[in-house]
Amino acid sequence: MSTDEVFISYSYDSPVHVQRVLELSNRLRGEGIDCVLDQYEESPSEGWPRWMDRKIRDAKHVLVICTETYLNRIMGDEAPNKGLGVKWEGTIAYQHLYNSGLNNDKFIPVIFEEQDYSYIPIPLQPFTHYNVAEPIRYDRLYKRLTGQPHIQKPELGARRPLPYKPVKTDPKLFFISPIDIDLWNQAKWRATFFMFAPGVPPVLGLAFRDESFAKEIFKGWHDRFGDNDQHEEIRVSIIEGDIPGEDAGYTVHLGPDIDGFSARYKEAGLEIKEDLLMCVSRLNRMTPPPESRNLENFKAAFKVHKTYYLAPGVVSEDGKQMTPLTDLAIFKNKIHFRHVDDIGEHDPDLIVFKDPEHELK
Repeated sequence: MSTDEVFISYSYDSPVHVQRVLELSNRLRGEGIDCVLDQYEESPSEGWPRWMDRKIRDAKHVLVICTETYLNRIMGDEAPNKGLGVKWEGTIAYQHLYNSGLNNDKFIPVIFEEQDYSYIPIPLQPFTHYNVAEPIRYDRLYKRLTGQPHIQKPELGARRPLPYKPVKTDPKLFFISPIDIDLWNQAKWRATFFMFAPGVPPVLGLAFRDESFAKEIFKGWHDRFGDNDQHEEIRVSIIEGDIPGEDAGYTVHLGPDIDGFSARYKEAGLEIKEDLLMCVSRLNRMTPPPESRNLENFKAAFKVHKTYYLAPGVVSEDGKQMTPLTDLAIFKNKIHFRHVDDIGEHDPDLIVFKDPEHELK
């Protein structure tokens, strides 16, 4: 039989802690909350185990006072003969949570000190906790126990119709690019690196000389494209093959993806009618030793995961040390693996041939 009682589950950490629990219960009772606490009982006629079982079962809410001792006892990390009451209550609480499929509005984690947050049992960590030492948090707990909303939701109003006005642009020259020229000049892109870990997509890294500007570039990308470049507006290509005037190796090319750019604008209800698109991109020529397998390993990992992360890094002045900044990585699905022989006229990767008079095959 459910009641409006609020049961308090706690551990006997110290006389001071037991007194704090009593004071919390007394305060709540003084403000109209029917708190149930073992300190109010001398010896229940049905015995302590059945009394705790019945009170937890029938309570509307159970306040779980979380401390290091409480957690150790319900996890069985103390001597077998210590804290039997807490162990019993913890077992009952765990079973209730299990039976409800972790749909929980009954068990409420409560702390007296902010550092006790780490001692909230794992099954209760997804739910709101209350530090009752803070007046604001105590009041929020009180509102919850009395069924008062923290913020009163206003009544739902009537929807108002708005005329549809498609937005169109018709520029003669439309500039698009993920490359901020000034930032890239300051950041100094000097190398490309790869990172691998079992079971996760690989990392394609851009190693810059200046850390602050490298971070600014990627923070700007996160603001503009999001954490996963949903429309693939950053076009990344790796072009293998010999290029006249360049050492043997491959070129990494970053610039705008016209299709991704257009898709985002169409999704926003914009129509672009351009006579000319102006794009800025950046290149990095990699000349690894013949025995290097980094690119092949990256291609193989991408083939498995079909995704990768684009991340910044910082390379030292002598080029011998590289520090990845993976916290700024952007998740991507699309990359272009090319060969110079496949690049034709009006190709977005034509820029890898720095000589404008290069004859295309």
